[in-house]
Amino acid sequence: MVLRWALAFFAVLGGFSVAGVLGSLATGFAGFWHLPGAGFSAALAVVVVAYLAAPSHKLRAAIAALVFGAIAAWLLLEPSFYPENYGDRGAYEPTHLPIIATYTGGLLGLLVAAIIGRWAGPNNSFKPKPHSRSA
Repeated sequence: MVLRWALAFFAVLGGFSVAGVLGSLATGFAGFWHLPGAGFSAALAVVVVAYLAAPSHKLRAAIAALVFGAIAAWLLLEPSFYPENYGDRGAYEPTHLPIIATYTGGLLGLLVAAIIGRWAGPNNSFKPKPHSRSA
């Protein structure tokens, strides 16, 4: 069981890295500031991958990933300042945009994890529950 949790931890780290880089590249190519996009993508991936990779207590693992990720994001992203080339804003003005985007991604990830959990069958296969028909 310890090996499974260790593998889940490394899966979360891998998801964080890949999603953060891809989110940064995507927002950079779209012409936006890369930091909020990277934070949003990384947080979303961390929570969803934590849910999917956890061998047991999946929703608790996703919530724990959200809480620990939120603390880490706060330590890394606050305070944040606009970059030199950010539109009509002055360079180096303080902003909360990166932390807001990161927290939004984490909360959306938790919502996705809850939806996956709702639709997963007892053996974690995706089988929609039949709707009850009232006559």
